[in-house]
Amino acid sequence: MKEINTAPFNQCVECNEIINNPICSECLAKKMRTVIRQYNPKLAVNIIGMRMPGETKCLFCKEEMGLCAHCFTKDIHEELREKDPGFAEVFWSRFDWGIRDYN
Repeated sequence: MKEINTAPFNQCVECNEIINNPICSECLAKKMRTVIRQYNPKLAVNIIGMRMPGETKCLFCKEEMGLCAHCFTKDIHEELREKDPGFAEVFWSRFDWGIRDYN
């Protein structure tokens, strides 16, 4: 029996996986800035979310979203790793969406 994807429009635009942690990048960026500001206020100002349309609704703001928390977190981690590798590991420990094997 062929498995049918019943939620094609609930997929992340970057990784094509189903969005199962529906927190938009803007709400997630706000949480990330709070944590990052404690360690390095200069890095915190560069953390901005982006409105990405999609069929999934954010749990917090109820806006449409199309980028999953996993992909957004990886993008921010890459940016932090370039600017402050030591802090990037602290960040990873706080926002680990089960993707620690990502390098």
